[in-house]
Amino acid sequence: MMLGIVWQLMGFLGSIAILCSATLYQWDYNGITGILGSLLGLDLIIPFIVCITLFICGVVVCFKAIGE
Repeated sequence: MMLGIVWQLMGFLGSIAILCSATLYQWDYNGITGILGSLLGLDLIIPFIVCITLFICGVVVCFKAIGE
């Protein structure tokens, strides 16, 4: 359960940090604008996906621990 909570916290804080850093810059990445354009332009899309995956894995671990 604690492992799941830690993974959730790391994924959530990482996602928030990446989104906050991406919103500071305006990017037009081959016609893609907004948050997605900023994530692509700053090469932050892969770390963002990793953080979201880490958060989802933490949720799954917590639900499995609660079910036991």
